[in-house]
Amino acid sequence: MTGETRRRWPYVVLTGLVSAAVAVWAFPHLGDNAHVLSGPYVGNDVGPALPRLTLGMFVDSWSAEVMLLAAAIAFLVQLYSTKYMAAERFGSYALLIVLFLVAMVAVVATDNLFVLLIGWEVMGVCSYLLIGHHWERDDAQSGAAKALLVTRAADIGLLLAILLLGQTYGTYSIRGVLIATGHEHPRNATLIGLLLIIAVVGKSAQVPLQTWLPDAMPGPTPITALIHAATMVAAGVFLLARLLPVFDASSVAMTTLAIVAAVTMLSAALFALTQTDLKRALAWSTVSQLAVMFAAVAVANGRAAIDHLISHGSFKALLFLGCGVAMHVVGSSSLADMGGLRTSIRATFWTMTVGFAALAGVVPTVGFFTKDEVLEAVHGATNGHGAIDPTMAWAVLIAVALTAVITAAYSTRLWALTFLGESKEKHPTPFVMYGPLAVLALSTFALSFGKPFRLDVAGVSTGLVVVGVALGWLLRQRTWTSVPGRVLAGEFGFDRIFSRAVPGVALADARAVVWTDDTVVDAYPRGGSHTALAAGWVMNRLQSAKAQLYATAIVVGAVLLVLLGVLGGVGR
Repeated sequence: MTGETRRRWPYVVLTGLVSAAVAVWAFPHLGDNAHVLSGPYVGNDVGPALPRLTLGMFVDSWSAEVMLLAAAIAFLVQLYSTKYMAAERFGSYALLIVLFLVAMVAVVATDNLFVLLIGWEVMGVCSYLLIGHHWERDDAQSGAAKALLVTRAADIGLLLAILLLGQTYGTYSIRGVLIATGHEHPRNATLIGLLLIIAVVGKSAQVPLQTWLPDAMPGPTPITALIHAATMVAAGVFLLARLLPVFDASSVAMTTLAIVAAVTMLSAALFALTQTDLKRALAWSTVSQLAVMFAAVAVANGRAAIDHLISHGSFKALLFLGCGVAMHVVGSSSLADMGGLRTSIRATFWTMTVGFAALAGVVPTVGFFTKDEVLEAVHGATNGHGAIDPTMAWAVLIAVALTAVITAAYSTRLWALTFLGESKEKHPTPFVMYGPLAVLALSTFALSFGKPFRLDVAGVSTGLVVVGVALGWLLRQRTWTSVPGRVLAGEFGFDRIFSRAVPGVALADARAVVWTDDTVVDAYPRGGSHTALAAGWVMNRLQSAKAQLYATAIVVGAVLLVLLGVLGGVGR
């Protein structure tokens, strides 16, 4: 072990201690029932003018599960990074990972909405700094700035939702709000729901704010695993699931979420299918899978959403860390530079095979069970008793089914292009990089223990996977030269739309501000200066510095005043 490596281990130990503390705190709560709340309502039934602001923690089984996921992956990422970031700046990088974990814990474990907001914003700042870790690269700078600007703009929705929740229910306590909605019909459900959706659409990269996440790929690959699997983008799913009772009575909010989820999951899955870069394909896969979770929330099944969140966190972290090993070997994330890696990095081949199988939903990986759970939840909403219209529920169900096929297809294609083909020179995986991969691969099986499933749903989903695997195998060498292929590979030109529309709108706004400032605001000081100049010019003409003229003017004025007085008296 080199001196530089030894200097990095204290950061790993620090992360391990924080993760262990989180685990010790969260583990006893795994048996708690989520959202089963009782007790007096802490606010005012009418809606007081001054909502209560209290500090405290609110940990149930959902938050405990997400905390354990975030802590475990943060520790594994830190361990993996000691080797992956061998020639990189490590101190600030490692401390930001710890701060990222603490911020995520604040989001999922707090009982105070403003503390949640602080954690939410700290995660955004950490992601900006970590995505831009290679600040000397233009793509890292632009990717970090794009992530910050898009998510910050959407975060306005969360701030407004928090203020509205406080004014509506008389408290900024999450527990208090949930108790209140259990005692009465939710108030302002539509507006609160839409504001929360705006916030999570930005944070979790859903349509139309989805393009920042694939453009965040210039960040270090371990950070990509952390952001995509266990922290920032997952926070949006948790937030909606946590506050689901607040807005699930609003058909407008739930239908909006369903539409966003259906459009996002299909479009992102198609983008992943046509990518030529492994890392970017996995990024679009994350966007698609997050939309699947939102589909479960849209049919008021928060449990299915959280289960798929935990499942996705394990196998997506595995895939991104495995992608890092492949990049470490070939020097890039381009699929054209890969192939034949099954013998070059055998350990990575087997662990990533498990990860791709879980992503595709192959039994007995955890991805199979949680995908079926979402399918069953959405199908249950088609009976007309859910929060969305049965027609919309059927549309979402079809979207989830098609996404399952496409997911299996791109998983097969990426696996084949990465590992099959001509064998290359063997490159053993260092243990500190292989160890996290092995742990995550085992977790994809361990998390499936005790998962219930229905044979009819399992049969349908397995059929979808078989079709998708066959499709992916047929398309593995596809170059996408046709017009539809180029459109998909170009991601529908979303980035071009943003790069033209956003600057255009900003420029128009700037011009309007300049015109208003120049024409309206500056008119007052300019008018005052012109008036002063005119008065000065008149006074200057009157001031001749000749006493005779002044005396003459006084006499003439006096005579005129006398005449006016006399004439006025005569008139009376």
